[in-house]
Amino acid sequence: MAGYRKHEAQEWAWQTLKGQWTTLVTPFTPDNQVDTEGLRRNVRHVRSLGVRGGGCTWNMGEFWSLTESERRLVMDTVADEAAGRWLIGAHVTDTSLHESIALAQHAQQRGFDLLIIAPSYMVTKTEEQVVDFVRQVADSTDLAMMFYNSPQFGITISPPGLKRLCAIPNVVGVKEASFNQQISIETHLTIGKDAVISTPDEWIFHKAKELGFRQQVMFANTSDWRFDTPEHNYYVQFIDQATAGNHDMEFYNRHLKDIKALSDKWWGGTMQKTNGALPVAMCKAWGELMGMAGGSVRAPLNDLTAEEKSELWRELEPLLPRAAAPTPTREVIHGRAHAPWLNGNAARDGRSGLNESGMMLLVSVQNMAEALEADRGGADIIDIKNLQEALVGSGHPNLVREVRERIPAHKHVSVTLGVVPNQPGTVAMAVHAATLLDATSVKVGFRVSDYATAREVLQESRAAIGNSDTKLIGSLFADNLLFDGGLDPHLMVQLAREGECDGFLIDTLTKDGRNLFDFIPEAMLRDMVMEAKQAGLSTALSGHLKLENLDKLARINPDIVGVRGAVCSSGERDRAVAWEAVAYFKEQLDLRKSGQIDVRAPVGAVTGGNGHNNGSGWKVIDGRGKNCAGVIAALSRQMDYDRTSFIEAILHDALNIYDVVYWAEQAGHRLLTQRKENDGTLRVLIQPYAGSSR
Repeated sequence: MAGYRKHEAQEWAWQTLKGQWTTLVTPFTPDNQVDTEGLRRNVRHVRSLGVRGGGCTWNMGEFWSLTESERRLVMDTVADEAAGRWLIGAHVTDTSLHESIALAQHAQQRGFDLLIIAPSYMVTKTEEQVVDFVRQVADSTDLAMMFYNSPQFGITISPPGLKRLCAIPNVVGVKEASFNQQISIETHLTIGKDAVISTPDEWIFHKAKELGFRQQVMFANTSDWRFDTPEHNYYVQFIDQATAGNHDMEFYNRHLKDIKALSDKWWGGTMQKTNGALPVAMCKAWGELMGMAGGSVRAPLNDLTAEEKSELWRELEPLLPRAAAPTPTREVIHGRAHAPWLNGNAARDGRSGLNESGMMLLVSVQNMAEALEADRGGADIIDIKNLQEALVGSGHPNLVREVRERIPAHKHVSVTLGVVPNQPGTVAMAVHAATLLDATSVKVGFRVSDYATAREVLQESRAAIGNSDTKLIGSLFADNLLFDGGLDPHLMVQLAREGECDGFLIDTLTKDGRNLFDFIPEAMLRDMVMEAKQAGLSTALSGHLKLENLDKLARINPDIVGVRGAVCSSGERDRAVAWEAVAYFKEQLDLRKSGQIDVRAPVGAVTGGNGHNNGSGWKVIDGRGKNCAGVIAALSRQMDYDRTSFIEAILHDALNIYDVVYWAEQAGHRLLTQRKENDGTLRVLIQPYAGSSR
């Protein structure tokens, strides 16, 4: 929140506008509404990169497509999420002077620190018009304003015109984005001692060193969240140094040169394709790989095609920074970063995004067209199988190869071998083939088999995987007992452990309308999933699941929910997968993950007095962005190792919170406090049960 008066705006700008500022996109839901939860996640993600401040409803935020109420909604969401602890700016340009003034006053009331203003476009054809328009908006607010000089608004202001604009008392500087290097350089040289001038590209630092001026802020671009991860924020580091006067080209060439070259290629190519419009679609597609919420762009812009997205992601994936283990200031015990099904590179690189915390959506497909539909609808995992083979079988290797090549590198592509024969060598060969095809995971299922043979098949499959990143998933069918000699599905957790699996799937085979819950009740499935989580296994449930099963599934909270029929065009599994059905199912699943749809009685704050601890101290289990199996396994290991220290679990996903509370209560541990933080996380303080392990 601005802490200055109008006549102090310029001094505030010199002291405050430094380092890297970001530009936020406006994410949209599948039904084309503003995705406020996604916007909140984006703010949290960008803040984790070390960015100084951020702006909303700018060109990259598609302000021109937003209704006036939507612009205010975006402002309100960003202001609420920033909560006065992060610098924020709002773009308030409109064709209506009255509306620009109203937006400026709304931003000031909501605690924004800064405004950005541009020409009113359409009929604004002279510099005199622009100066008059900006002066009237500036007169209506106490906030500092940066002028946005961009041809996107139909007129580019000359350096003398920019000097006149900066003479307005609370116009503190210029974002000089004319795409004309000479205008940028001249603006720095003629105005830079009196106002804050920022050209949003790195070439300006070389010119600054050559010509003797300094740019103290990168205001503002998307390079931070497109290039950086929280573990490796190379772009933010470079900008922080460069704006302080240290233009470290060795650092830039080592960490940023290649990814910037790729960005320039796609930025320029996308703008050329749209005859000069900013490449919002490209930036949204890029951001989704980095874990940002994006969604589609609004008309008249068009999204990248599926082929363009695949090409972008294939070129980008090798250039992204690899995440290193954090170095906490106090002892932090991390659960598995992601469900063990996930692609090893994606998990290690920390690019999977918030949606991999809690239940993910797996969609089974039979051909390339269905894979593209599932991807477009937002499926987290695309699972290749063959429903035409007896019971269920494996897709052809050529299909797996094609899907793996065309689906974005960050998306998980799993292979179902179906019901395998009781032949360890034959199955191991098929599993090995899946690893060569770069499958995220390979599922090995048993119907009629004895336990010892199934275990041997899985162990040989594990040996065939070797050091590959492909994950081994054992699978039993809930309706196995309908078949003579069917392997009891209640042995699933034991079989997955002894078969050296990374996780398990419980599915069904019958096609008479019955589903998973007709064979195994909710309570029993919950116990199985919880047992597996404590063992560090990922968990997946499938079997003719429908939308009406989501509440039960959410209470069980497996890592993965697998569907097909529910996302087909007619709700029948033998019809084609439809992206609209995938998107709707995913939306409903996410509403339960976020807690917006409460699937049980709310868990209230549990207190138990002041508590008492005679032990060694305080441990932290950081569960943000982790799957529930990893969190509970880490908690269990800590309890086994030390029952004298308090444990603080940091959680985000609503269903994971329920699971941790349930786990603690079942184990007899004492929940002392639950504290909701402003960033949406919940901190649960647990005092371990002093008795023996349960």
